[in-house]
Amino acid sequence: MKSFLCLFALGIFLHIHEGQAMCAPGFESFYVEDLMMEMCLNFVTDVKRDWHESKTYCESLGADLADLDYGDLHWQVISYIHKHEWLLDEGFHIGCTDEVTENEWLWTDGRPVSMFTGHWYPGQPDGGYSENYGCLYYDDFLYSSCLNGQRLYAICMV
Repeated sequence: MKSFLCLFALGIFLHIHEGQAMCAPGFESFYVEDLMMEMCLNFVTDVKRDWHESKTYCESLGADLADLDYGDLHWQVISYIHKHEWLLDEGFHIGCTDEVTENEWLWTDGRPVSMFTGHWYPGQPDGGYSENYGCLYYDDFLYSSCLNGQRLYAICMV
C-alpha cells in the first residue's frame, strides 16, 4: 500500500510539473517537438569571449556550447534572437569546430555537423585555417565559421 501511495504522489508531482520548464535559472526552455525533448539554452551576454573561453564558461555552468542540430532548434533560436532587440546586432559562439581536421566540422560531442542543410550561410564555412569556430552572426544568425580568437557572446546548452 505504501508503494502505491508513493507512486501515486509521484504521479501527481509529475503531472503538476508537466509542460513547465525544467531548466536551471538563467536558461531558457526550447521544446523540440519531433524529439519530444526540452533543450535549455543560456544566451551568455555578460562578456564577449573567444570560442575556447566560451566553451570553458559554459562548462562552468554544467553546460556546453550549444549544439543546434536538433529538429527545429536552430530556427527557434533565430526566432528568440529576433524577439529580443538587444541581441540583434551580436554574434554568438556555438559548439562546432573544425580545429582538429580542416573542413571536418564536429559538434563538441564529436558528432558531425550537417553540412548540406539550410543552416549554413551561403559560402560558409570559409576562411580555411583562420576560421575554425562555429558561430551565429547577425543579421541572419545562420551558421558561419568565425575567426580564431574572435570575441563574441555565447549560447550554452544543457
